[in-house]
Amino acid sequence: MASKTKETETDSKGIPLKHVGYPDQFSVAAFYAIGHGVLGSIGLAAAWFLAYAPDSKRTNADNHIEILIEHNLGWLYLGIFLLKLLQIPIGTILGEARKASKAAVPDQHVYRVMGDEGSKLGLGYVLMETEGVHGAFNRAQRALMNYHEVFPTLALQYVAASWVFPFEAFLCVIIWAVTRCIGAVGYTSSAWARFNGNFPGLLAMCTIQGMVMIAAIKSLT
Repeated sequence: MASKTKETETDSKGIPLKHVGYPDQFSVAAFYAIGHGVLGSIGLAAAWFLAYAPDSKRTNADNHIEILIEHNLGWLYLGIFLLKLLQIPIGTILGEARKASKAAVPDQHVYRVMGDEGSKLGLGYVLMETEGVHGAFNRAQRALMNYHEVFPTLALQYVAASWVFPFEAFLCVIIWAVTRCIGAVGYTSSAWARFNGNFPGLLAMCTIQGMVMIAAIKSLT
C-alpha cells in the first residue's frame, strides 16, 4: 500500500513512487551536460568581462600570467581545471543511479533490515527522517556535508585564481561562502529551499573556475 508524506507519495517500503529532481524529457547525462555547460559558460564569460577584459585589470593579470609562463605553470592550471571538470562524470553516474532508485534527498543511502526476522516481516527500507526536528537535523547535516564535499576543489581553484585575479577571486569566494550559509538555512527547512542560496553560490564558483581556465589558456598559448 502506498503512503503519502508532506513531500511526496511513497510505496509501502518508503521509496518515492516517482523520481524527484530530474526532468523526464532529458536523460541524466544530458541534463548534467547542459547544466554544467551553461553554468560553465556563464562563469567563463563573467570571469573574462569582469576580471580580465577591462584595460585597468588586464595589465596586472598579464604580468602574473607571464610569471606562470616563465615557470611553465600553465599545466598546473590546466590540471586544476580538469580535476574539476572530471568530477562531472562521477556526479552523472550518481544522478543516474539516484533517478533509477527514486531515492530523494537528503537520503544518501538506502538500508534494508537484515536477518531472518527482518526478512519475514517484510520491513520497509531505512531512510532519513524528513519530518519535525529530526528531519530538520538531517537536512542541516546534509547542508554541512554538501559544503565539505565542494570545499576542497573550490579552495584549490580559489588559490590558483587568486594569483592572477586576487580581488575578483576574493569577491567570488565570499559570495560562495555567504550563499552557502543562506542555503543551509533553507535546506534545514526543506530540501527544495536549499537552492535559495546554493544557486548564486554555484555561479560564483563557476566564475572562479572561469578565472582558472583563462589563466590556463593564456599560459599555454
